[in-house]
Amino acid sequence: MTDSDKEKDPVRDLLAQVPGWADRPVVIEPAIPVLASPSWRGVDGDSLLARDKESGGTLFIKSMHADTAFYIDVKAAFDAAARAGDAGIGPRVIKADAASGVLITEDLTGEWRVAGLEACRNPSFIDKVFDARRRFGEVAPLSGDVDVFADIERFHAIVLSSGAPTPADTQWLVDTLRFAAEQIGKGSGASMPIHGDGNVSNILVNKQGEVRLVDWDRAANGDPLEDAGSFLAEAFPFEPEASDAFRRNFPDLDEAAFDRARIMGVADDLRWGLIAAIQAHLSERRVNEFYKFANWRFLRARMAVREPRFGEHLRRAA
Repeated sequence: MTDSDKEKDPVRDLLAQVPGWADRPVVIEPAIPVLASPSWRGVDGDSLLARDKESGGTLFIKSMHADTAFYIDVKAAFDAAARAGDAGIGPRVIKADAASGVLITEDLTGEWRVAGLEACRNPSFIDKVFDARRRFGEVAPLSGDVDVFADIERFHAIVLSSGAPTPADTQWLVDTLRFAAEQIGKGSGASMPIHGDGNVSNILVNKQGEVRLVDWDRAANGDPLEDAGSFLAEAFPFEPEASDAFRRNFPDLDEAAFDRARIMGVADDLRWGLIAAIQAHLSERRVNEFYKFANWRFLRARMAVREPRFGEHLRRAA
């Protein structure tokens, strides 16, 4: 047995528990290309496709990497994925084993494709993504809570203790977002299940224009403005488009809510910069461009903080 075969044992063990898949002639192969930068796609776990060589049936498998433990609660992530699948927001979960870090879901790779930033030019796509996030907020509360500002403090502490290299102005960014957190308080004050990751590569779209959210690794109970802010920061580099999308999808919220969402979007960039910097320093997976991704998220946070609008958002949200 090769090392590769040994690594797939937990996958095959769980696959054998799926009705109709035990003792079947199955081939397991990579499902998608891994791309840490610029999209953090397929990085948190191996994305695999199990194919029944006789029937042609397929299942999608995610096998989590152990080095993600400092920022992913696998049990909570798998629970969130199951709830999203039951609600028709994400792929339906077939089997999950948090102990081995293996998740098996229906395979959507045939009829669905990963969305790109070009999709964000379509208001209908944006509205469907927000609707999916809104519907996820209506599922039963999850087991964990998330706060982007608390995450920044936690991950920055790991950076300092591990000696992970970060840009020279990282402390300034952390201090600035700490000040912002003190000024805006608890945002909307609401707490509900949120997806927790605004990356567009975590959105699938089909030919009919329907959307599904995937990768529930950061899902937790949190402020919906945090979820909105992270997606707006990803989808819209310019303020007017972000403002239009927010007002269209949150008609009952005031101007200060939009300002809080934008600040939280900046905080999310800093959070992911810290996560990626830690991975670049500590992970044994040297083939992934963790540091390149970190620099991109640090850059986006830096640009936003230096923008005059950041001060305006802070003044109005306080």
